[in-house]
Amino acid sequence: MDINIDIEETTVVEMAAPKKEKSPAQWHQHWQKEMDACEKRLRRYKKQGVQVVGRYLDERQGNMQGAYDDSRGGATLNLFHKNISTTMAMLYGNTPQIDVSREHSDPDDDVARVAALMFQRILQSDIEPSGEDLSTILKASLQDRLLPGMGTARVRYHMKTKTEQVLNPQTMEMEEIEVLDHEKACIDYIHWQDVCWGWGRTWKEIPWWAFRSWMTKSEVSERFGADIAKDIEYKHQTSSGDDKFSGSSDSEQKDNIQKAEIWEIWEKKNKKVYWYSQGADLILDMQDDPLGLVGFWPMPRPMLANPTTTMFVPKADFLFAQDLYNEIDELQSRIATITRAIKVVGVYDKSAGDSAGRMLKEGVENDLIPVDNWAMFAEKGGLQGVIQWFPVQEIVGVIQTLQAVQQAKTEQLYEITGMSDIMRGGNTDQYTSGGTQAIKAKMGSIGIQALQEDFARFAADLEGLKAEVISKHYSKESIVSQSNAGFLPEFDKPLVSAAIDLMQSKEVNWRVNIRPESIAMIDYAQMQSERSEYIMAMSQYIQAASGAAQAIPGSLPILMELMKWSLAAYKGAEYLEGALDQAIDEAKKAPQGGEEPKEPSPEQLRMQIEQMKLQGAQQKQQGELVKIQTKAQADMQTHQAKIQGEIYKMQVDAEKDQTIAESQSQIRLMEIAREMELSLAEIQATMNANITVEEAQARFDIASQEVNHEYDIESERYKHDLKMDEIYVQNRNKGI
Repeated sequence: MDINIDIEETTVVEMAAPKKEKSPAQWHQHWQKEMDACEKRLRRYKKQGVQVVGRYLDERQGNMQGAYDDSRGGATLNLFHKNISTTMAMLYGNTPQIDVSREHSDPDDDVARVAALMFQRILQSDIEPSGEDLSTILKASLQDRLLPGMGTARVRYHMKTKTEQVLNPQTMEMEEIEVLDHEKACIDYIHWQDVCWGWGRTWKEIPWWAFRSWMTKSEVSERFGADIAKDIEYKHQTSSGDDKFSGSSDSEQKDNIQKAEIWEIWEKKNKKVYWYSQGADLILDMQDDPLGLVGFWPMPRPMLANPTTTMFVPKADFLFAQDLYNEIDELQSRIATITRAIKVVGVYDKSAGDSAGRMLKEGVENDLIPVDNWAMFAEKGGLQGVIQWFPVQEIVGVIQTLQAVQQAKTEQLYEITGMSDIMRGGNTDQYTSGGTQAIKAKMGSIGIQALQEDFARFAADLEGLKAEVISKHYSKESIVSQSNAGFLPEFDKPLVSAAIDLMQSKEVNWRVNIRPESIAMIDYAQMQSERSEYIMAMSQYIQAASGAAQAIPGSLPILMELMKWSLAAYKGAEYLEGALDQAIDEAKKAPQGGEEPKEPSPEQLRMQIEQMKLQGAQQKQQGELVKIQTKAQADMQTHQAKIQGEIYKMQVDAEKDQTIAESQSQIRLMEIAREMELSLAEIQATMNANITVEEAQARFDIASQEVNHEYDIESERYKHDLKMDEIYVQNRNKGI
């Protein structure tokens, strides 16, 4: 008898045994290997970071050679310090202002508006002591980014409790209970050498991140217990934090008190935090995620210099320009050495006596030095023949050549580091228009725009983590007290409870947005212009809406809702929206005039909605038109001012030319008058001379005529006498 049995085939999977939790000793060994690997991976970065900081501070040893480069010596031109200082001043114009607002500016989401306002009040009420405030932390992080190449900071939750005696209602006896005394979300600056991280090519791949702290024996005993405090290793802390990368002068700056080196390691995969010390045999402590942040890490993504996808390790900006910095310093050292060698010295012929040498030693002004043998001295050519001066002209030519090469190297350095863009943006003159200067300033900042945006992102993420700690760990009483909710406007106070519930819920990330408002100095003129434009647009809207409210009874609440909708997009509108909500509620409750309102038909409702949309579109167009008109007026005023300036300049030039022409004309007239006077005097002298000649000639002619006349008279008289004598002779002869 055959029996057929169908056997169903099954696949048997051998279940792996659950992993056994590591012991404290095993965890210590694990992190010992990780820390050793991290130290090897970051050794070059930390060594270069110490050298870059030393170069920035121009630290040198006693033999005047640089601790960061033994080949450097003598005089240097530390352009690196100046470039970093200028970049920091440009990036950090003022303490970054954090703007907390509704995610989508929804005008009806008043709870989110009040929650954002309370968040912003807590974040901006920085009451930390000097050195721990946000401004100092951000400046230190930015300096670490510009020098060694990485700047970071972290958030930390701190709470303090106290005991109070309260009455137990069940036993009716006084009992001591522990209550919350104070809590705060702290922001701590982390030195660039006090961090380590696991292997990763990008920020997303980093498996763990560690922070180093230095604790005294009493602090270790209070935190981890007396037994651990006895077995842990203590040493002197140095300024750089690590003896392996410290300079020789760093040993003189050790802390007098020995402290334990404690590493706080955050592991992302298991979401656990470990406390590790190299000198201990066991892991000091291990806890689950103490903050419960969305991204797990207690710090934002660090500001990293020159990151690549090859390895998540920073590289200082200085390293890309160090050759030019060294060449400029070498040229400066040569210039200083040659300058010190230039002196007014020379040699002279000893056989000529010591008179030449006495000129420089004994000679004073208006003094003569005697020469022993003048004939021989003159025979040798005088001073030129017995003195040979040091060739200063050739050395000065070498210095000028070195200075020209140094200037060219400096310009190359500015091109590589981006300082030339900043210099071009700020290189303006008094005759350049305001618009041209604004364009230059904007173009000059393009070179560091990425760095500025990274710094803004870092500041915003840091404040966002602080807000998340507040949301997850603060009690309602702390939120109310630290946000000063009691001083909110009266119409917002009923929303405080709902706002706190939103702040402590998961929906807060979708309804409240935290972003940097500004890194540079606040432009108050722009804010004033925007508010002026809004007031002008609202005044036109109110005039138009008043007519619609009278024509359509009951439309006032809708018109005010449109006003609130437009107001929600403006900065600082949180304080006005509550008052506008109260006004809308009162408008809805107020009785409407006229006859008993009738239920509008769907067609009327549709027409009203379309009319409201049309009015809203018209108001938006009017607002854009007002904005365009305002901008056009401003451009026109700028253009007119520029034209007026050109006209004034032309008038000044014309007046100047006219004055010069008048002066030249007056000089020419004076010359012509002088020439005319000379000509007139010459003519008058000629005329006087001619008159004198004519008078003399006339007197001569008159005298000649008188002489001739007298001669004629005498001749006629003589003739008459002769005639009479002849007649007398004749008559006598006749016998008469």
